Amino acid sequence: MKKIHVSLILVVSIVLAWGSASLAAQLLFTPRASVTEEYNDNIDLDRKNKKDDFITTVTFGGTLELLGQVSGLRVSYDPGYSFYADNDEFDSWRHNLFASAWHNFSRETRLEVFNYFLYSKDPLDNRDVENEAGDVIVRGDDTRRERDKYYRNQATARLSHQFGPENSSFVQFTHGLYKYDDPTREDNQEFTPSAGLTYWFSTWTGMEAGAEYTRGLYDEDTSSDFNNYLGRLRLNQRISQRFGVFAEYKHIYRDFDDSNIAATDDQDYMVYAPSAGFFYQFDPTLTASLGAGWFYQQIQNDKDEQGPFVSADLNKLWDYQRWNIRARLTSGIDSEDFSSNTRGFERYGQAELRGLYNFTRDFFGDCSLRYRYSDFIASDDDEVDHRYTADAGLGYRVTRWMTLRLAYQFNKLDNINGPDDYEQHRVYATLTLQPDQPWRLWD
Repeated sequence: MKKIHVSLILVVSIVLAWGSASLAAQLLFTPRASVTEEYNDNIDLDRKNKKDDFITTVTFGGTLELLGQVSGLRVSYDPGYSFYADNDEFDSWRHNLFASAWHNFSRETRLEVFNYFLYSKDPLDNRDVENEAGDVIVRGDDTRRERDKYYRNQATARLSHQFGPENSSFVQFTHGLYKYDDPTREDNQEFTPSAGLTYWFSTWTGMEAGAEYTRGLYDEDTSSDFNNYLGRLRLNQRISQRFGVFAEYKHIYRDFDDSNIAATDDQDYMVYAPSAGFFYQFDPTLTASLGAGWFYQQIQNDKDEQGPFVSADLNKLWDYQRWNIRARLTSGIDSEDFSSNTRGFERYGQAELRGLYNFTRDFFGDCSLRYRYSDFIASDDDEVDHRYTADAGLGYRVTRWMTLRLAYQFNKLDNINGPDDYEQHRVYATLTLQPDQPWRLWD
Protein backbone atom coordinates (compact mmCIF):
# COMPACT_ATOMS: atom_id res chain seq x y z
CA MET A 1 0.00 0.00 0.00
CA LYS A 2 2.87 2.39 0.69
CA LYS A 3 4.07 1.99 -2.89
CA ILE A 4 0.59 2.90 -4.16
CA HIS A 5 0.36 5.99 -1.95
CA VAL A 6 3.81 7.21 -2.97
CA SER A 7 2.97 6.79 -6.66
CA LEU A 8 -0.28 8.69 -6.33
CA ILE A 9 1.30 11.53 -4.37
CA LEU A 10 4.08 11.83 -6.95
CA VAL A 11 1.66 11.95 -9.88
CA VAL A 12 -0.63 14.48 -8.20
CA SER A 13 2.30 16.73 -7.19
CA ILE A 14 3.75 16.79 -10.71
CA VAL A 15 0.46 17.61 -12.39
CA LEU A 16 -0.49 20.22 -9.81
CA ALA A 17 2.80 21.94 -10.59
CA TRP A 18 2.03 21.81 -14.32
CA GLY A 19 -1.51 23.14 -13.77
CA SER A 20 -0.37 25.97 -11.50
CA ALA A 21 2.05 27.11 -14.18
CA SER A 22 -0.84 27.55 -16.61
CA LEU A 23 -2.63 30.93 -16.42
CA ALA A 24 -5.86 29.39 -17.77
CA ALA A 25 -6.07 26.59 -15.20
CA GLN A 26 -9.54 25.70 -13.89
CA LEU A 27 -10.45 23.68 -10.82
CA LEU A 28 -13.77 21.86 -11.21
CA PHE A 29 -15.67 19.52 -8.91
CA THR A 30 -18.66 17.27 -9.65
CA PRO A 31 -20.20 15.70 -6.52
CA ARG A 32 -22.50 12.68 -6.73
CA ALA A 33 -24.38 10.24 -4.54
CA SER A 34 -26.59 7.28 -5.30
CA VAL A 35 -28.77 4.65 -3.66
CA THR A 36 -29.37 1.28 -5.35
CA GLU A 37 -31.94 -1.29 -4.29
CA GLU A 38 -31.29 -4.68 -5.88
CA TYR A 39 -32.72 -8.17 -5.96
CA ASN A 40 -30.06 -10.78 -6.79
CA ASP A 41 -31.10 -14.42 -7.28
CA ASN A 42 -27.56 -15.92 -7.06
CA ILE A 43 -25.19 -13.91 -4.89
CA ASP A 44 -22.68 -16.79 -4.58
CA LEU A 45 -22.51 -17.44 -8.35
CA ASP A 46 -23.27 -21.09 -7.65
CA ARG A 47 -24.55 -23.52 -10.28
CA LYS A 48 -26.94 -25.54 -8.09
CA ASN A 49 -27.31 -24.09 -4.58
CA LYS A 50 -28.50 -20.61 -5.45
CA LYS A 51 -28.83 -18.08 -2.65
CA ASP A 52 -30.86 -14.91 -3.25
CA ASP A 53 -30.94 -11.62 -1.35
CA PHE A 54 -32.01 -7.99 -1.40
CA ILE A 55 -29.05 -5.60 -1.39
CA THR A 56 -29.00 -1.88 -0.65
CA THR A 57 -25.91 0.02 -1.78
CA VAL A 58 -25.19 3.63 -0.85
CA THR A 59 -22.44 5.38 -2.82
CA PHE A 60 -21.07 8.90 -2.51
CA GLY A 61 -18.12 10.58 -4.18
CA GLY A 62 -17.20 12.90 -6.99
CA THR A 63 -14.75 13.97 -9.67
CA LEU A 64 -12.09 16.66 -9.20
CA GLU A 65 -10.54 18.17 -12.33
CA LEU A 66 -7.63 20.58 -12.71
CA LEU A 67 -7.49 21.70 -16.33
CA GLY A 68 -4.74 23.86 -17.79
CA GLN A 69 -3.64 24.86 -21.26
CA VAL A 70 -1.08 22.08 -21.64
CA SER A 71 -1.74 19.76 -18.70
CA GLY A 72 -4.48 18.45 -16.50
CA LEU A 73 -5.56 16.13 -13.72
CA ARG A 74 -8.78 14.20 -13.14
CA VAL A 75 -9.52 12.17 -9.99
CA SER A 76 -12.76 10.22 -9.50
CA TYR A 77 -13.43 8.51 -6.17
CA ASP A 78 -16.66 6.67 -5.34
CA PRO A 79 -16.73 4.78 -2.02
CA GLY A 80 -19.87 2.82 -1.24
CA TYR A 81 -21.35 0.46 1.34
CA SER A 82 -23.61 -2.54 0.65
CA PHE A 83 -26.22 -3.89 3.11
CA TYR A 84 -27.54 -7.45 2.62
CA ALA A 85 -31.02 -8.14 3.99
CA ASP A 86 -30.44 -11.83 4.85
CA ASN A 87 -26.70 -12.41 4.56
CA ASP A 88 -25.26 -9.55 6.60
CA GLU A 89 -21.84 -11.26 6.74
CA PHE A 90 -21.41 -9.91 3.21
CA ASP A 91 -21.98 -6.28 4.26
CA SER A 92 -18.90 -4.40 3.13
CA TRP A 93 -17.28 -1.27 1.79
CA ARG A 94 -16.29 -0.80 -1.83
CA HIS A 95 -13.65 1.74 -2.87
CA ASN A 96 -13.21 2.69 -6.51
CA LEU A 97 -10.65 5.34 -7.50
CA PHE A 98 -9.44 6.38 -10.93
CA ALA A 99 -6.86 9.14 -11.41
CA SER A 100 -5.46 10.36 -14.71
CA ALA A 101 -2.97 13.09 -15.57
CA TRP A 102 -1.54 14.42 -18.81
CA HIS A 103 0.93 16.96 -20.06
CA ASN A 104 1.53 18.12 -23.63
CA PHE A 105 5.20 18.97 -24.06
CA SER A 106 4.29 20.10 -27.58
CA ARG A 107 1.53 19.51 -30.13
CA GLU A 108 3.29 16.26 -31.06
CA THR A 109 4.50 14.91 -27.69
CA ARG A 110 2.21 13.91 -24.82
CA LEU A 111 2.70 12.24 -21.44
CA GLU A 112 -0.25 10.40 -19.86
CA VAL A 113 -0.37 8.76 -16.44
CA PHE A 114 -3.28 6.93 -14.83
CA ASN A 115 -3.91 4.88 -11.71
CA TYR A 116 -6.87 2.59 -11.02
CA PHE A 117 -7.63 1.23 -7.53
CA LEU A 118 -10.43 -1.16 -6.51
CA TYR A 119 -11.24 -2.62 -3.08
CA SER A 120 -14.27 -4.88 -2.80
CA LYS A 121 -15.89 -8.16 -1.77
CA ASP A 122 -18.17 -8.46 -4.79
CA PRO A 123 -16.52 -10.71 -7.41
CA LEU A 124 -18.29 -8.95 -10.29
CA ASP A 125 -17.08 -5.46 -9.33
CA ASN A 126 -13.80 -6.08 -11.15
CA ARG A 127 -14.96 -4.98 -14.61
CA ASP A 128 -13.05 -3.58 -17.59
CA VAL A 129 -12.03 0.07 -17.19
CA GLU A 130 -12.25 2.39 -20.20
CA ASN A 131 -10.79 5.76 -21.07
CA GLU A 132 -12.77 8.63 -22.60
CA ALA A 133 -12.31 7.18 -26.10
CA GLY A 134 -13.93 3.91 -25.02
CA ASP A 135 -10.72 1.87 -25.14
CA VAL A 136 -10.19 -0.74 -22.43
CA ILE A 137 -7.14 0.37 -20.45
CA VAL A 138 -7.55 -1.99 -17.47
CA ARG A 139 -8.74 -5.52 -18.14
CA GLY A 140 -11.26 -6.79 -15.60
CA ASP A 141 -11.16 -10.11 -13.79
CA ASP A 142 -14.39 -12.08 -14.09
CA THR A 143 -12.90 -15.34 -12.80
CA ARG A 144 -13.60 -14.59 -9.12
CA ARG A 145 -16.35 -16.49 -7.30
CA GLU A 146 -15.64 -15.95 -3.60
CA ARG A 147 -16.83 -12.97 -1.57
CA ASP A 148 -13.58 -12.39 0.32
CA LYS A 149 -11.98 -8.97 0.37
CA TYR A 150 -9.49 -8.19 -2.37
CA TYR A 151 -7.90 -5.15 -3.88
CA ARG A 152 -6.07 -4.38 -7.08
CA ASN A 153 -4.08 -1.40 -8.31
CA GLN A 154 -2.82 -0.70 -11.80
CA ALA A 155 -0.65 2.29 -12.73
CA THR A 156 0.48 3.17 -16.26
CA ALA A 157 2.67 5.93 -17.69
CA ARG A 158 2.73 6.46 -21.47
CA LEU A 159 4.82 8.89 -23.53
CA SER A 160 3.65 9.24 -27.15
CA HIS A 161 5.04 11.22 -30.06
CA GLN A 162 3.39 12.06 -33.40
CA PHE A 163 5.70 12.77 -36.33
CA GLY A 164 3.68 13.28 -39.45
CA PRO A 165 -0.05 12.78 -40.13
CA GLU A 166 0.02 9.00 -39.60
CA ASN A 167 3.40 8.25 -38.00
CA SER A 168 3.68 7.82 -34.25
CA SER A 169 5.68 6.12 -31.51
CA PHE A 170 5.27 5.43 -27.81
CA VAL A 171 6.98 4.05 -24.72
CA GLN A 172 4.94 2.79 -21.79
CA PHE A 173 5.34 1.24 -18.35
CA THR A 174 2.63 -0.58 -16.37
CA HIS A 175 2.66 -1.91 -12.83
CA GLY A 176 -0.19 -4.10 -11.61
CA LEU A 177 -0.88 -5.48 -8.13
CA TYR A 178 -3.43 -7.99 -6.79
CA LYS A 179 -3.97 -8.76 -3.08
CA TYR A 180 -6.46 -11.31 -1.70
CA ASP A 181 -7.72 -12.09 1.81
CA ASP A 182 -8.47 -15.61 0.59
CA PRO A 183 -5.32 -17.66 1.44
CA THR A 184 -6.00 -20.03 -1.48
CA ARG A 185 -5.53 -17.18 -3.97
CA GLU A 186 -2.09 -15.97 -4.99
CA ASP A 187 -1.14 -12.33 -4.54
CA ASN A 188 0.69 -11.22 -7.66
CA GLN A 189 2.43 -8.33 -9.38
CA GLU A 190 3.31 -7.44 -12.94
CA PHE A 191 5.94 -5.05 -14.32
CA THR A 192 5.50 -4.38 -18.05
CA PRO A 193 7.57 -1.92 -20.11
CA SER A 194 6.62 -1.71 -23.80
CA ALA A 195 7.26 0.37 -26.91
CA GLY A 196 5.71 0.71 -30.36
CA LEU A 197 6.06 2.42 -33.72
CA THR A 198 3.66 3.15 -36.60
CA TYR A 199 5.31 4.35 -39.80
CA TRP A 200 4.01 4.82 -43.36
CA PHE A 201 6.69 4.66 -46.04
CA SER A 202 4.22 6.20 -48.49
CA THR A 203 0.51 6.97 -48.71
CA TRP A 204 -0.14 3.32 -49.59
CA THR A 205 2.40 1.24 -47.63
CA GLY A 206 3.12 1.24 -43.90
CA MET A 207 4.18 -0.83 -40.92
CA GLU A 208 3.51 -1.27 -37.20
CA ALA A 209 6.03 -2.73 -34.76
CA GLY A 210 5.88 -3.36 -31.03
CA ALA A 211 7.81 -5.02 -28.22
CA GLU A 212 6.80 -5.86 -24.67
CA TYR A 213 8.46 -7.43 -21.64
CA THR A 214 6.51 -8.64 -18.60
CA ARG A 215 7.91 -9.71 -15.25
CA GLY A 216 5.31 -11.67 -13.25
CA LEU A 217 5.76 -12.25 -9.52
CA TYR A 218 3.67 -14.50 -7.21
CA ASP A 219 3.66 -14.73 -3.42
CA GLU A 220 2.95 -18.48 -3.23
CA ASP A 221 4.76 -21.56 -4.55
CA THR A 222 1.86 -22.91 -6.61
CA SER A 223 2.79 -20.64 -9.54
CA SER A 224 6.26 -19.77 -10.76
CA ASP A 225 7.54 -16.25 -11.35
CA PHE A 226 8.21 -15.67 -15.03
CA ASN A 227 9.65 -13.46 -17.76
CA ASN A 228 7.56 -12.96 -20.89
CA TYR A 229 8.87 -11.47 -24.14
CA LEU A 230 6.51 -10.43 -26.94
CA GLY A 231 7.31 -8.97 -30.37
CA ARG A 232 4.93 -7.92 -33.12
CA LEU A 233 5.39 -6.75 -36.72
CA ARG A 234 2.58 -5.80 -39.11
CA LEU A 235 2.72 -4.65 -42.73
CA ASN A 236 -0.19 -2.59 -44.13
CA GLN A 237 -1.04 -2.07 -47.80
CA ARG A 238 -3.85 0.28 -48.82
CA ILE A 239 -6.00 -0.61 -51.81
CA SER A 240 -8.05 2.59 -51.56
CA GLN A 241 -7.99 5.64 -49.28
CA ARG A 242 -9.85 3.74 -46.54
CA PHE A 243 -9.56 0.03 -47.32
CA GLY A 244 -6.45 -2.16 -47.19
CA VAL A 245 -4.90 -5.52 -46.34
CA PHE A 246 -2.34 -6.53 -43.71
CA ALA A 247 0.04 -9.33 -42.81
CA GLU A 248 1.22 -9.71 -39.21
CA TYR A 249 3.60 -11.88 -37.20
CA LYS A 250 3.60 -12.19 -33.42
CA HIS A 251 6.26 -14.04 -31.40
CA ILE A 252 6.05 -14.90 -27.69
CA TYR A 253 8.65 -16.46 -25.41
CA ARG A 254 7.71 -17.47 -21.84
CA ASP A 255 10.54 -18.27 -19.40
CA PHE A 256 9.53 -19.54 -15.95
CA ASP A 257 11.96 -19.18 -13.05
CA ASP A 258 11.15 -22.69 -11.81
CA SER A 259 10.11 -24.61 -14.89
CA ASN A 260 8.53 -27.77 -13.53
CA ILE A 261 8.36 -30.70 -15.95
CA ALA A 262 5.56 -32.28 -13.93
CA ALA A 263 3.40 -29.14 -14.03
CA THR A 264 2.32 -28.19 -17.53
CA ASP A 265 1.26 -24.71 -16.39
CA ASP A 266 4.87 -23.85 -15.48
CA GLN A 267 6.74 -25.08 -18.54
CA ASP A 268 8.66 -22.72 -20.79
CA TYR A 269 7.16 -22.23 -24.24
CA MET A 270 7.52 -20.39 -27.54
CA VAL A 271 4.61 -19.18 -29.67
CA TYR A 272 4.77 -18.46 -33.41
CA ALA A 273 1.63 -16.68 -34.68
CA PRO A 274 1.33 -15.34 -38.28
CA SER A 275 -1.97 -13.80 -39.43
CA ALA A 276 -3.42 -11.81 -42.33
CA GLY A 277 -6.60 -9.89 -43.10
CA PHE A 278 -8.03 -6.53 -44.09
CA PHE A 279 -8.55 -3.15 -42.42
CA TYR A 280 -10.87 -0.18 -42.82
CA GLN A 281 -9.97 3.36 -41.77
CA PHE A 282 -12.95 5.33 -40.46
CA ASP A 283 -10.80 8.43 -39.86
CA PRO A 284 -7.08 9.22 -39.28
CA THR A 285 -7.32 8.12 -35.61
CA LEU A 286 -9.60 5.07 -35.94
CA THR A 287 -8.84 1.90 -37.90
CA ALA A 288 -10.71 -1.40 -37.65
CA SER A 289 -9.20 -4.71 -38.74
CA LEU A 290 -10.32 -8.33 -39.15
CA GLY A 291 -8.15 -11.30 -40.05
CA ALA A 292 -7.28 -14.93 -39.38
CA GLY A 293 -4.08 -16.63 -38.27
CA TRP A 294 -2.46 -19.82 -37.03
CA PHE A 295 -0.52 -20.25 -33.80
CA TYR A 296 2.07 -22.89 -32.97
CA GLN A 297 3.00 -23.24 -29.29
CA GLN A 298 6.23 -25.14 -28.72
CA ILE A 299 6.22 -26.36 -25.10
CA GLN A 300 9.31 -27.57 -23.30
CA ASN A 301 9.20 -31.30 -22.54
CA ASP A 302 5.54 -31.61 -23.50
CA LYS A 303 3.23 -31.99 -26.46
CA ASP A 304 3.13 -28.90 -28.69
CA GLU A 305 -0.18 -27.10 -29.34
CA GLN A 306 -1.41 -25.43 -32.52
CA GLY A 307 -4.58 -24.12 -34.11
CA PRO A 308 -6.34 -21.23 -35.87
CA PHE A 309 -7.35 -17.92 -34.31
CA VAL A 310 -9.27 -14.82 -35.35
CA SER A 311 -7.47 -11.48 -35.20
CA ALA A 312 -9.90 -8.58 -34.78
CA ASP A 313 -9.84 -5.01 -33.48
CA LEU A 314 -12.80 -2.61 -33.58
CA ASN A 315 -13.92 0.21 -31.29
CA LYS A 316 -16.40 2.50 -33.03
CA LEU A 317 -18.97 5.01 -31.71
CA TRP A 318 -21.86 6.12 -33.89
CA ASP A 319 -23.24 9.27 -32.22
CA TYR A 320 -26.40 10.97 -33.44
CA GLN A 321 -28.79 13.56 -32.08
CA ARG A 322 -31.12 11.23 -30.18
CA TRP A 323 -29.19 7.96 -30.00
CA ASN A 324 -25.74 6.44 -30.05
CA ILE A 325 -24.26 2.97 -30.44
CA ARG A 326 -20.78 1.74 -29.54
CA ALA A 327 -19.47 -1.52 -31.02
CA ARG A 328 -16.29 -3.13 -29.74
CA LEU A 329 -14.68 -6.34 -31.00
CA THR A 330 -11.30 -7.81 -30.05
CA SER A 331 -9.85 -11.27 -30.54
CA GLY A 332 -6.52 -13.04 -30.83
CA ILE A 333 -4.11 -14.85 -28.53
CA ASP A 334 -3.20 -13.71 -25.03
CA SER A 335 -2.34 -15.04 -21.57
CA GLU A 336 -4.41 -14.88 -18.38
CA ASP A 337 -1.65 -14.46 -15.81
CA PHE A 338 -2.86 -11.90 -13.28
CA SER A 339 -6.29 -12.87 -11.97
CA SER A 340 -7.82 -14.91 -9.16
CA ASN A 341 -7.74 -18.03 -11.36
CA THR A 342 -4.59 -17.95 -13.51
CA ARG A 343 -4.87 -20.33 -16.47
CA GLY A 344 -2.15 -19.10 -18.81
CA PHE A 345 -2.04 -19.03 -22.61
CA GLU A 346 -5.43 -18.54 -24.26
CA ARG A 347 -7.20 -18.00 -27.55
CA TYR A 348 -9.94 -15.42 -26.99
CA GLY A 349 -12.64 -13.31 -28.59
CA GLN A 350 -14.75 -10.55 -27.06
CA ALA A 351 -17.68 -8.62 -28.53
CA GLU A 352 -19.65 -5.80 -26.94
CA LEU A 353 -22.52 -3.63 -28.13
CA ARG A 354 -23.98 -0.67 -26.23
CA GLY A 355 -26.81 1.65 -27.15
CA LEU A 356 -28.63 4.70 -25.76
CA TYR A 357 -31.86 6.23 -27.05
CA ASN A 358 -33.40 9.49 -25.81
CA PHE A 359 -37.19 9.21 -26.13
CA THR A 360 -37.50 12.76 -24.80
CA ARG A 361 -35.10 15.21 -23.23
CA ASP A 362 -35.63 13.59 -19.82
CA PHE A 363 -36.66 10.01 -20.62
CA PHE A 364 -34.11 7.53 -22.04
CA GLY A 365 -33.42 3.86 -22.52
CA ASP A 366 -30.10 2.04 -22.63
CA CYS A 367 -28.87 -1.51 -23.14
CA SER A 368 -25.63 -3.44 -23.48
CA LEU A 369 -24.62 -6.92 -24.61
CA ARG A 370 -21.24 -8.54 -23.98
CA TYR A 371 -19.79 -11.92 -24.87
CA ARG A 372 -16.31 -13.33 -24.21
CA TYR A 373 -14.84 -16.61 -25.45
CA SER A 374 -11.71 -17.98 -23.77
CA ASP A 375 -10.00 -21.21 -24.83
CA PHE A 376 -7.21 -22.06 -22.38
CA ILE A 377 -4.82 -23.97 -24.60
CA ALA A 378 -2.58 -25.62 -22.02
CA SER A 379 -5.14 -26.20 -19.24
CA ASP A 380 -5.26 -29.71 -17.80
CA ASP A 381 -8.92 -30.25 -18.73
CA ASP A 382 -8.98 -28.21 -21.98
CA GLU A 383 -11.23 -25.62 -20.34
CA VAL A 384 -13.26 -23.23 -22.51
CA ASP A 385 -15.26 -20.33 -21.06
CA HIS A 386 -18.28 -18.64 -22.63
CA ARG A 387 -19.32 -15.54 -20.67
CA TYR A 388 -22.50 -13.58 -21.35
CA THR A 389 -23.70 -10.29 -19.89
CA ALA A 390 -26.85 -8.40 -20.84
CA ASP A 391 -28.10 -5.17 -19.25
CA ALA A 392 -31.18 -3.10 -20.13
CA GLY A 393 -32.71 -0.13 -18.37
CA LEU A 394 -35.05 2.85 -18.50
CA GLY A 395 -34.07 6.17 -16.96
CA TYR A 396 -35.83 9.41 -16.14
CA ARG A 397 -34.23 12.73 -15.24
CA VAL A 398 -36.56 13.85 -12.46
CA THR A 399 -34.73 17.18 -12.04
CA ARG A 400 -31.42 18.64 -13.21
CA TRP A 401 -29.89 17.02 -10.12
CA MET A 402 -31.79 13.74 -9.90
CA THR A 403 -31.98 10.67 -12.18
CA LEU A 404 -33.91 7.44 -11.60
CA ARG A 405 -33.02 4.25 -13.52
CA LEU A 406 -34.76 0.87 -13.44
CA ALA A 407 -32.76 -2.00 -14.91
CA TYR A 408 -32.30 -5.74 -15.37
CA GLN A 409 -28.98 -7.55 -15.73
CA PHE A 410 -28.18 -11.13 -16.72
CA ASN A 411 -24.80 -12.81 -16.14
CA LYS A 412 -23.94 -16.32 -17.30
CA LEU A 413 -20.84 -18.52 -17.45
CA ASP A 414 -20.62 -21.74 -19.46
CA ASN A 415 -17.44 -23.40 -18.23
CA ILE A 416 -16.83 -26.27 -20.67
CA ASN A 417 -14.92 -29.15 -19.01
CA GLY A 418 -15.00 -27.26 -15.73
CA PRO A 419 -17.22 -27.00 -12.60
CA ASP A 420 -17.89 -23.27 -12.54
CA ASP A 421 -21.11 -22.78 -14.55
CA TYR A 422 -23.63 -20.29 -13.19
CA GLU A 423 -26.50 -17.96 -14.07
CA GLN A 424 -27.36 -14.77 -12.26
CA HIS A 425 -30.34 -12.43 -12.59
CA ARG A 426 -30.37 -8.93 -11.07
CA VAL A 427 -33.24 -6.44 -10.94
CA TYR A 428 -32.37 -3.06 -9.51
CA ALA A 429 -33.34 0.59 -9.20
CA THR A 430 -30.81 3.41 -8.80
CA LEU A 431 -31.48 6.97 -7.67
CA THR A 432 -28.55 9.28 -8.50
CA LEU A 433 -27.95 12.85 -7.34
CA GLN A 434 -25.46 14.77 -9.49
CA PRO A 435 -25.42 18.32 -10.91
CA ASP A 436 -25.67 18.63 -14.68
CA GLN A 437 -22.64 20.94 -14.70
CA PRO A 438 -19.48 20.73 -12.55
CA TRP A 439 -18.87 23.31 -9.85
CA ARG A 440 -16.14 25.77 -10.73
CA LEU A 441 -13.99 26.14 -7.62
CA TRP A 442 -11.20 28.19 -9.14
CA ASP A 443 -10.53 29.83 -12.50
